[in-house]
Amino acid sequence: MESVIKWQTGEPKENGEYLVTTLDGIVDYDVVYINSKGKMSFGNFDNVLAWCKLSDIEHYKVEKEEICE
Repeated sequence: MESVIKWQTGEPKENGEYLVTTLDGIVDYDVVYINSKGKMSFGNFDNVLAWCKLSDIEHYKVEKEEICE
């Protein structure tokens, strides 16, 4: 099964858990929240290049022949 990440740029529109890629090439997990200025912010990274909300990633579908008994 092929999985495609639909990266987005700019400021996320809602709080939640995200897969992020940074300007220095790191791909990691982060959480978005509303900061003290009322703006959406990532919790651990300040150099996010692109992001994808984790709930937007389709989970791996197990084919019947892949299940081990």
